[in-house]
Formats: sequence, C-alpha cells, structure tokens
Amino acid sequence: MKLTLSIVSKPGHPDLAIASQLLQASGFVYASQLANAQALLWFAPAGTHVKTVAELLEPLQIDWCLHENEPKPCQVLLCDMDATLIAQECIDELAHLAGVGPKVRAITSAAMAGKLDFTQALRARVALLAGQPQSILANCWETRIHINAGAATLVATMNQIGAKTVLVSGGFTWFANRVAKQLGFNQFHANELGVEQQHLSGTIIGPILDGQTKLEHLQRLCSPPDNACVIGDGANDLLMVQAANLGIAYHGKPILEQHANGRIRHTDLTSALFFQGIAISDWVIRAE
Repeated sequence: MKLTLSIVSKPGHPDLAIASQLLQASGFVYASQLANAQALLWFAPAGTHVKTVAELLEPLQIDWCLHENEPKPCQVLLCDMDATLIAQECIDELAHLAGVGPKVRAITSAAMAGKLDFTQALRARVALLAGQPQSILANCWETRIHINAGAATLVATMNQIGAKTVLVSGGFTWFANRVAKQLGFNQFHANELGVEQQHLSGTIIGPILDGQTKLEHLQRLCSPPDNACVIGDGANDLLMVQAANLGIAYHGKPILEQHANGRIRHTDLTSALFFQGIAISDWVIRAE
C-alpha cells in the first residue's frame, strides 16, 4: 500500500506552488504531473490522514484527494444531482416559484447538514408544493437550473473509458431524466412526484430514494465498491461516499467532508478525473 495525494488548482494558480512547498516540508515526495501548473501527484508519508491533509491545505485554493494506493480510472461513476451536477436544489427552486421558499429552504438546509431525517424532510417539503400546476416543473428547469462546470466532460470521459455512469438523486425524476440525458449518463434513479389533474399532489410515489438507497445502488453496480468514484454534497450522500474507494465531497457540507477522501471546492467537476490519475490529454472535452 502506497499512500498518494492528488492536488489540483485552477490553471496557473499560485497556490499550487505554495502547496507543493508545504507538502515537501511535511515529508511528501513528488511523484508526477497530470497537467502543467494545475494537477500534481505526491507520495504521502505513512499514516497520513484526511484530517492532516485538510489542516495543511485548508488556507489554500487547492482541491485534493488522498488515496490508499496510486490512483487509477474507476469502473463506476455514481453522482448525486442537486448541488452536485447542477448548481441548485430543485426543491428549493420549485418552492421559490410556489411562494414557499423560506419554509422549504430551512428544511433543506437542516436535512443536508444531517440535522433532520432525509425522508421526513423531503415529504414535508413536497407537501408544501401541493396544488401547484405541473407546468411549474418546466418553468423551473428552463429558468432556474444550471449544470455545474466540468460535469459534461467528466461524464463523457468516464463513458469513453467504459465506466458505468449513474445519476442517483434524492431529488425528482422529472429533473434527473433531463440532466442524465443532457450529460450522457447510462442510467438515473430519483424520486417521482405525485401529479393529479395536472397539479402536484404534494406526495412522492413509492419508496423514498434516500442515503441507504444510494448505497444499495453503489453496491449493486460495484461489489465490493472498491473501484468506484462517488460524488455528492450532503448528508444523504454520506453512506455511498464512505463506501467508495474514491469518495468526493463537492462543495460538501461539513458532515460529508469529514468522511470523504477527496474534496472539490475551488475547481470544477473535472478534478474527479485528475483524482483518478486521468491526464488531461485523455479527456473527452465537452462544451459547458
């Protein structure tokens, strides 16, 4: 077992050189470069822990991933949707259009931080949308939803190398279907909103897709999940991120960052490719 550390910055950012100096002074040994002035791989001293790296690099605009072995391309890419592949939480945007934004955002924030049970919180938020016209979904998609930078290139590259690419969301199938098609995911899973007479019923059809369900999808796709790249942002992503050998917190809530071995805060989703040791020359570049 050889601990390695991937570090990534925006191209040419001066913090990459500062990080390199700090790592070298802390006993890390330079290994290789994946992109000039952007992505480097280091060998980490034995016993290095995620908390150690976090404390060392926290002041810098550096994203990073600590690996138990040298990184390699993964066989599975499993991604959350809301606040991960897209910049928004769909339920919050729907609530804004419905005029109940503050009530729903407060519940969302508590649920993503792990302070509320996800299933109960989702049902409570969806109930506040009861009676809204079904057209609110299209209005939300067209005016308020934006794909995050790097998502298209990440999925296209993973598809190119033959990985299974799966979107798994505690959000809604109406949006997950469109995001999955636009980005090229092999499959998607999410919750289905109830609709009656072209109006939202305020209910979810069938069982809730929660954190445990996300973990089960990972285990089904890759058992044991020792060659999967998993990306999420909140508490309901915790189980699958912990189980994966490459678990990434994307602008993650503190509860998720504590348990992820990779963090993306300052760059974009293509850093997940660097974290797998995939050089930029091997990417399938897609327009944003």
